[in-house]
Amino acid sequence: MLVKHHEQSGRAPDIRTESGLYPHGMDGVHDMGGLHGFGPVVVEGGDDVFHEDWEARVFALYQLISLRGLVAGPGGRAVRESMDAAHYLEASYYERWLWSAERRLEAKGSIAPGEVESMMARLSAGESPPPVADPSLAAETVAELRQGPPAMATAPRPRFAPGDRVRVRRMHPAGHTRCPRYVRGAVGIIQRVQGTDVLPDRATYGLPTEPEPVYAVAFASQELWGESDDPPWTVLIDLFDAYLEPA
Repeated sequence: MLVKHHEQSGRAPDIRTESGLYPHGMDGVHDMGGLHGFGPVVVEGGDDVFHEDWEARVFALYQLISLRGLVAGPGGRAVRESMDAAHYLEASYYERWLWSAERRLEAKGSIAPGEVESMMARLSAGESPPPVADPSLAAETVAELRQGPPAMATAPRPRFAPGDRVRVRRMHPAGHTRCPRYVRGAVGIIQRVQGTDVLPDRATYGLPTEPEPVYAVAFASQELWGESDDPPWTVLIDLFDAYLEPA
């Protein structure tokens, strides 16, 4: 499967800008929430963590290279957003992880462009994979995963309170954002204040940013997609303060 992935895509060109960052844009094919034509959201086996053995290896690889500081920013999600649209749609979830891992390793200088393909050719020619056994590193990584990210801090003075009507700003960010297109311009109701976090639109690039409130905002399905023959439902989305304005 990994070989197939590389054979289909070939080595991606160096997509870094002169600043060393990647040219991103949230308004790409990866922001497909609410779009038609991509099949059902829930598919058989969709709850499985891994569908093939190689996916677990990619997951482990990603944790290890991040833990050891072998990759350069921005974060993996932002890098994956720079994938060619056709390549993105053809690739599976963990193929995208693998692609972004290679790009971030190249950006750090941990591997050279073409090094992965060279190793693949050697393995195809019969060379044995280099043995790797580091139980202490594996244990450290598992402990890090079990610890998880820190909990959000309490927002001391949130701009909005539960029950407030808010409108999502109409915007077209030049880079990564966690504000999906299908809610921009829509009006919703604050359900609760989740806490504070740094704005990913800046933090993922290493830019200075102060923690800001994050809200759980409820939207009526009719507000997002209009009337339907289906019964109405509610969509609950976590949104940063910077994305919102009073309605």
